Amino acid sequence: MAALWFENLFKQHLGQLPQIDYANLIASIPTVLTAILTKKLLLIVIVGIISLALVRLAI
Repeated sequence: MAALWFENLFKQHLGQLPQIDYANLIASIPTVLTAILTKKLLLIVIVGIISLALVRLAI
């Protein structure tokens, strides 16, 4: 699961160090908090989808 998260958290450019994808980083904060507090997979997925949608609408 962490491998999928890190794959989307960083943007890779050839010949350079990976850069952070700030939209995914901001969207993952409420998702991680939900995971720590509730440990309910359905709620984690719903919060992740909604937070990423809100971040993409704002950008």
